[in-house]
Amino acid sequence: MLAVDSSSISPFSVRQRLVDAAVELFASHGFQAISLRDLAGHVGLHAGSLYHHIENKEGLLFELIESALSDLLVTTEHRLNDAKSPAGRLHRFVQAFVSFTLNEKDRLVLVTREFVNLNEEHKHQANRLKNNHRTLLYEIIAEECGVQDKQDVKTSLITCTIIGMLYGQLQWNEVETTEQHLTELLTDCVWCIIASSKDDAR
Repeated sequence: MLAVDSSSISPFSVRQRLVDAAVELFASHGFQAISLRDLAGHVGLHAGSLYHHIENKEGLLFELIESALSDLLVTTEHRLNDAKSPAGRLHRFVQAFVSFTLNEKDRLVLVTREFVNLNEEHKHQANRLKNNHRTLLYEIIAEECGVQDKQDVKTSLITCTIIGMLYGQLQWNEVETTEQHLTELLTDCVWCIIASSKDDAR
């Protein structure tokens, strides 16, 4: 690919092209398999010019993962705003995740598969966002099960199980389906997990 004279292009549009290309390449080929030279060539830039737009490859990966987690958190909070009951909020929580999965699958693939390539500080920052998202679900389950403790072990395990299932379906779900159908299917699975925990408590 011929290099493009980036001096004639807005630095904002160049950077967005880099971000979009990084999401695509890291998700399809893996973070370790893609060099900065590969990334530069994909958008038609000289490799050296990338450092005008990014600090390094790991920093770019963190930016992609952080933005994905932030957007998922904001989207989920927005959907939960006007849901009144735990059942309504649970449905909205799953719906937000499914919608994000179907529209931003590559970004979530980076969260699940490439998280290991972050440095410790970046992992810590990303984990704070993960925890904030998980807390939203914990509070829904705790209210449904009448749990008052904000750190109940059983409720935490149920929450982590459900989060794992939601992220896990990214890996195995190759069936063409609608957002509504996938939401209903996963919501039913979540209710089965919660109902089973209630039965065990009797």
